[in-house]
Amino acid sequence: MTRHDDVRTVLSGAGFTRDLSGAAGTAQPAAGARPMRTVNMDGRPHLELRRLVSKAFGVRQIDALRPRVADLTEGLLDALEKDGPPADLVRHVSAPLPAVVICELLGFPVADHEVLGRWCDRITTVGAGGVDQEAWRELSAYVTRAADAKHSALAQGAPPDEDVLSTLVRVHDEEGALTREELVTLVIVVLAGGLETTRTAISAGLLRLFRHPDQLARLRDDPGLLDPAIEELLRHQPVIDLNRVQVATEDVRLGGRLVRAGELVQVSVNAANRDDEVFPDAARFDVARRPNPHLAFGHGAHHCLGAALARVEMRAVFEAILRRFPDMHLAVAPESLRWRGGHVTLGLTALPVAW
Repeated sequence: MTRHDDVRTVLSGAGFTRDLSGAAGTAQPAAGARPMRTVNMDGRPHLELRRLVSKAFGVRQIDALRPRVADLTEGLLDALEKDGPPADLVRHVSAPLPAVVICELLGFPVADHEVLGRWCDRITTVGAGGVDQEAWRELSAYVTRAADAKHSALAQGAPPDEDVLSTLVRVHDEEGALTREELVTLVIVVLAGGLETTRTAISAGLLRLFRHPDQLARLRDDPGLLDPAIEELLRHQPVIDLNRVQVATEDVRLGGRLVRAGELVQVSVNAANRDDEVFPDAARFDVARRPNPHLAFGHGAHHCLGAALARVEMRAVFEAILRRFPDMHLAVAPESLRWRGGHVTLGLTALPVAW
């Protein structure tokens, strides 16, 4: 499915599910055992897990993070400026900023953000080999150790921290509403989501601006366009390099054809975001585009939990660069840039800039 309306319908969950656990050939839980809940489930199991972490990503909580994100951004740009041009925006800004922010939000030592990033890079590979199981085990062991440390501190009477991991440990210990395996998996999903997609949105978004100097000039002349520009970057610049597969739970008519219950449907968010029926002259990059009902963060119950945080981080970076480096530009030919392949997300390996 590539049309905006059809993709939106599938993502809404009406007549479709992203839970493929019941598909033929998949392992089923033992008789009487409760299946482990995952974020790929729908309905109550998904809502139960989402509710455990959603408060940390609420509008009020994310707004409170704005000063911290701004301070981190300024510090990273200080280091970039000190190194002097040419400098790599991926290494200096777009990779470390979301990594540090998500570590602080989850309750992990900021010093570990690079090793955590490498693990997440390995577990988000796609292809015949599937998930890097060794990396998954190593990251799971790390999260388990961190959860055990939180548990021990609480057991010894330490005041509870306000980070996500501490919250989940309390839910596990005091309410029994979360198994240890569910806790570890949920933390890893939040961690990988906070690292991978925002890193790409920042670096690839900046590249898109550099390659459209007329739009970059409009943005520099009118900083009030920053918010619509971010939405247009999210629409126009693909971040996810994977078309999600869902399964129909009932007969549904989509795009003029009948999709029968049990049939698989693949949706392309990137194609939906270029639908001329919804976005006039969709191939054109326009920082002032309004309205902009893009589907970059999904739709429905599975709408990206970290959407508000990603917007805050993107805004902090773009605002600071426009203010501090009005002449920043690519330091290499665009065709020489390398894109990482074989992952859930797209990603530039480096983005050399000068000013």
